[in-house]
Amino acid sequence: RLSEGPPTAMGSLYHEKQVSLLCGVHALNTLLQGPYFTANDLRDIAAEFDQRERDLMKEAGVDSADFLRYMAEDSGNAAVDGNFSIQVLTKALDVWNVDCVPVTGTTHSEALVNPTDEVAFLCNLDQHWFAVRKTATASPTVHAEAFACGDGGWWNFNSTLPAPQPIGTTYLSAFLAQLREERYSIFAVRGNLPDEFRRFGDGGEHGRWVTVDEAAALNRESDRVKAAGRARNIASNMLAKLGAGGWGTIAVPASVAARGGVVGVTTGGGAANIRDEDAELQAAIAASLG
Repeated sequence: RLSEGPPTAMGSLYHEKQVSLLCGVHALNTLLQGPYFTANDLRDIAAEFDQRERDLMKEAGVDSADFLRYMAEDSGNAAVDGNFSIQVLTKALDVWNVDCVPVTGTTHSEALVNPTDEVAFLCNLDQHWFAVRKTATASPTVHAEAFACGDGGWWNFNSTLPAPQPIGTTYLSAFLAQLREERYSIFAVRGNLPDEFRRFGDGGEHGRWVTVDEAAALNRESDRVKAAGRARNIASNMLAKLGAGGWGTIAVPASVAARGGVVGVTTGGGAANIRDEDAELQAAIAASLG
């Protein structure tokens, strides 16, 4: 069940950016769309599981090899750096009667065939968790059809992203299939997610609310920075090869520089003419000039 009321592009989305290895906290809070949990809350739950496990292991005797081995190991429920197990996350969701069922090729596979019938997913690879869910807030571009029909949209709330990213309804199956290909564990979240969080202040310790337009702007800027970084790396690598025999100089006439192009590269060890068709290098130089 989702928040009541018609979807709107002016609605807001709750997002938390990655801090340390607290992605389990981020995943739960973005799943619930509000700063419901802190790391201490999940540590308390993990401590309860640890105590139960210790009590169970004690039954074999405190001097037994199994108990001594268990006590020598780190907690399997909460790592020192902040990672939490799936049983900690599912226990935290008990208050809303929400279940997390593992989705594989043989169990609950219907969630992969018809993912839009679900309300959300929790995804995990190694020590990273993130949530994918449908909200009442839709992107008028990516979710154009759903938006026109008065429906909400699916979003990727990965805490490594600068802001939530919209996922088109037709792309959702391919998105989840790609995660499985990358060996992610996927859990379908089933039950009644809470209604819209009642905001009385900011977004808690790690989060903030963003509009659809703000999310799009933050993601565009992140993509621009990444592209510029890749272009600089390409330029550096190519120029390093060209200038291996001596000092290198890039010849960029004003008329070409104005449009971000490059005519040629000369090196102390010889000359190498780079044609205008060398799109990759030209893109690198253009980004560098920018």
